[in-house]
This record gives sequence, C-alpha cells and structure tokens, in this order.
Amino acid sequence: MQSYAPQSGQIFGILGQMKEDFEVNLSEAQKSEAKALAEFESLKAAKEDELATGRKLIVSIDASIAETQENFAEEAKQLQDTQDQLAMDVEFLKNLKDKCATMDADYDKRTKDRLTEIDAVGDTIKILNSDESFEAFDKQVAPVFFQTDSAASQKERRQRAVSALQRAAQLSGSPQIALLAASAQLDAFTKVKALIDKMVTELGNQQQDEVEKRDWCISELNSNKRSTDAAYDKKDSLTTQKADLTKNIEKLTKDIDSSKAAVAEMMNQMKRASETREAEDADFQTTVSDHRVMSIILTKALDRMKQVYALLQQRQPGAPHIQTSGTHTDPGNGPAKFSNNAAKNAGGGRVVAMLEEVLADTRKTEDQAMASEQDSQSAYENFMKDSNKSILKTTQSISDMTGSRATAKEELSAAKTDFSQTMQELEGLNDTNGDLHKSCDYVLKNFDARQAARSAEMDALREAKNILSGAK
Repeated sequence: MQSYAPQSGQIFGILGQMKEDFEVNLSEAQKSEAKALAEFESLKAAKEDELATGRKLIVSIDASIAETQENFAEEAKQLQDTQDQLAMDVEFLKNLKDKCATMDADYDKRTKDRLTEIDAVGDTIKILNSDESFEAFDKQVAPVFFQTDSAASQKERRQRAVSALQRAAQLSGSPQIALLAASAQLDAFTKVKALIDKMVTELGNQQQDEVEKRDWCISELNSNKRSTDAAYDKKDSLTTQKADLTKNIEKLTKDIDSSKAAVAEMMNQMKRASETREAEDADFQTTVSDHRVMSIILTKALDRMKQVYALLQQRQPGAPHIQTSGTHTDPGNGPAKFSNNAAKNAGGGRVVAMLEEVLADTRKTEDQAMASEQDSQSAYENFMKDSNKSILKTTQSISDMTGSRATAKEELSAAKTDFSQTMQELEGLNDTNGDLHKSCDYVLKNFDARQAARSAEMDALREAKNILSGAK
C-alpha cells in the first residue's frame, strides 16, 4: 500500500480561479478609478470655470455699484436743481399771468378809448373841413387885415403854427394833431399851447410806456428761452438716464438669471457628487469585505499548507522498518518502497510561496482601497464645503443684484415721471412763448420806427408851441 501523496491539483485549480477573480476585480476597480478620475477632472474644470465666472461677476457688480452710486449723486443734484427751477418757474408763471391779465385789461381799455377818440376826431375834422366852417373862418379872419401890426404878427405866428401842426399831422397821420391844427386856427394861443403841452406829455408817456414794454418783452422772452433751454437739457438728461437705467436693469436681470442658473447647476453637481460618493463607498465596502474574506481564506489555506509541508519535510527516507513496512501484519518483509517525495515537497513550497504572495497582494489591494476611499471622502467633503461657500456667495450676490434692480426700477419710474412733467413744462413754456410773441412782436419790430415817428410828432408840437410863443 502506497504512502499518502498530497494532492495539490485542487489547490492549483482554486488558486487559478482566485487569480481570474482577482484579475476581473482589478479590471473593474481600474475602470471605476478611471471613471472617478474623469469625473473629478470634469468637476474640477467646471468649478474653475465657475470661480472665473464668479470673479468676473464680482468685478462687474463692483463697477455697477460704483456707477449706480455716481448716477445717484448726479441725479440727486439734478433733482434739487430741477425742484429749485420748478419753484422759480411756478412763481414766474403766476406773476406772468397776473401781469398779462392786467396788461390785457389796460390794452382793451386803451384800445376802446383810442377808437372812441379817433371817431370823435374824425367827426371833428369833417366838421372843420366843411364849407360852412371855411366861410365862418373867412369872416373871422378878414377883418384882421385892418388891425395893427401886432395883430398881423399874431396871425402870422398862428398860421405858421397851424402849418407846422398840419405837417406833423401829415407825417404821423395822427388825428389828434390834425384836430389841434384846426384848434390853432380858432382858439387862443394859451389854450392851444396848453393842448400842445398836454399832447407832448402824452406822447412822452407813450414813448416811456413803449420803452418799458419793449424792455419787458425782451426780458420775458429771454427768461422764457432760458427756461426752455433748461427744460430741453433736462429732457435730454432724463432720456439718457432712462436709457442707462433700462440697460442696467436688463444687465442685472441677466446676471441674476445667470447666477440662479449657476446655483442650480452647483446643487445638481453636489447631488451627482453625493450619488457618486455613495456608489464609490458601496464599491469600497464590497471590495474590502471581499478582500478581507479572501485574506481569511488564504491565511487558513496557507497555515494548512505550511502544516502539511512542514511535516513532510521532517520525514527523511530510510526511516525505521517498523514505521515504514508495507503491512502491519508482516513487519519483517523488508523496508517499504517510497516514491519521490522530494519533488512533491519542492512543489508544495512553491504553492506556499504563491499563497503568501497572493495574500500579500490582497492585503496591499485592501490597503490601497482604504487609502483611495479616504482620498475620495476628503475630496468629496472639500467639494461640498467649497460648493456651499460658492452657493452662499452667489445667493448673497443675487440678493444684492435684486436690491440694485429694484432701486433702478424705482429710479426709472421717477425718471419717467420727471420726463412727463418736463414735457408738460415745455408745452407750457411753448404756449407762453407764443403769447409773448403775439403781444411783443409788433412792438419789437416797429419800435425804432414808432419811436422816431413819435419823436417827430413831439418836435413838431414843440416847434408849433415855440412859434405861438413868439419864437423866431
């Protein structure tokens, strides 16, 4: 009966199967690691882009805040100036309405009186130019030829005065002077000179009134022009302000939408990262559990193999006959026959060495898996921490931009209101300008001619008075 021969074929089969399983697990672990690395690189690139976008957004928001503050200061100053100008315009309009009402009443009264006066003078001229009047004049003037030299001189002065008054009436077309010329032929010198003085005074007053009217018209037209220019400047400024505010609101809206989209994307990436981390952790737990079970099995197998081959190595060929007999019934038949155990012992050593190597690789793989798990967990925690910080900053930025947009909308509404009021003010100034031109254009265009004609009337009247007073 042959001695026990270790059967290592099953072990080799088991070890081969284990090797294949290890290779499959290693391939899957490498693929998972490559996938995790690719996802990490993609996530890193996305986060770097988000950081760059966030920095640009911060710079843009700072510039927007500075521009908004500057615009606010300018608009506040412009608002104060506009309010001051509005108060002055309201006061000016009130005074202008009062003055225009008074002037219109005076003008109507003067026009009515002038028309009445013209009608009376026209009737008087007709009466004085009638045949009966000339016959009466001839009867009164004829006896004067027989008077003394003093009477002749008086008649001559009267005639010269009448001639001067008639020339003045022809030059000016004034019915009052024509009536005065007729009166000079009939009335005494004292009465005529009194009428001349009165008329000169009236003409002087008219001259002064016309000068004052001219000055008032120039002043009011210039004031209206300044107010109109200021209103147009304000209109242009408000138009620019509305355009700037509208553009700013649109930009803030786009930035808010972009920031909200960035927050949503970061939260989505955090969710995917959490899901990936959970899957990696499950794979890690499975891998560690499998490797630990494998390590236990390999340790047991290795211990068993060491026990067997250690015992075989202690047995040497040529042992005592009684221990190596072929049978127990016939111990004296000679020494038992041994097979070549040395070769089997050498093969067992290689198996033990291979098991030790596989066990070391298993433990090494387990250590690497634990180290990779710690690195992945640390990277995940840092990613979540950085993402939360980024979301907090972006949310604060959204809140700030929302406030800035609300302020810009309020300013835009106020600018639209100011623009509407400015257009109404321009319409009122335009109406006032039209009324001023209706009242002042005739005076301004004919001022020099009217002044010259009235001065000529006054000179003629003074000449007539001097003649009546005995001037040579």
